Amino acid sequence: MTKSIFKLSVLILSILFINSCSNNDDNTATRSAESVEVILDNGTPQYFSDNILAKDYPLAPISGFSCEFRLTSEDTSGNQFRINFGLQTAPCPFTVTMPYSNTINGPISAFFVVSGVTFDDAAANSLNFTITNFGNNVGDDIDLTISGNYYEVTDPNPHTISITAHVKRD
Repeated sequence: MTKSIFKLSVLILSILFINSCSNNDDNTATRSAESVEVILDNGTPQYFSDNILAKDYPLAPISGFSCEFRLTSEDTSGNQFRINFGLQTAPCPFTVTMPYSNTINGPISAFFVVSGVTFDDAAANSLNFTITNFGNNVGDDIDLTISGNYYEVTDPNPHTISITAHVKRD
């Protein structure tokens, strides 16, 4: 009986040790510092800070463009968040001249996806898009804010949105 308890204890301790040594990139200091926060109508912040990818997507020459850059992430329930930064004719990496600020008026659903929000592209949407950091290399910081007013399909009332993101380029 004592030998069985000893063997069982060794087995449990071995499993615990192996699990504690597994490498999960999402637990590194740089990954844990990444965040995407979305606040709708001055409400409770929503965090889309899981499975963050901020990366280049090379495009086929037939498209007329060479590179697209997207930031995608999820909340803890798997709801999606995405920003399409646009297309460029120069080869990847996608670059932004700093500092960058722009106001996007009118249609916005091609640029932003926030789970649970159906942007009305026919309405007078107006979002201020500011990038304070946009590193060109893998591991470099990307910092941005987006704020303004938007409309949802079937709702004539304006809504406010505030997005703050600090991510690492993949």
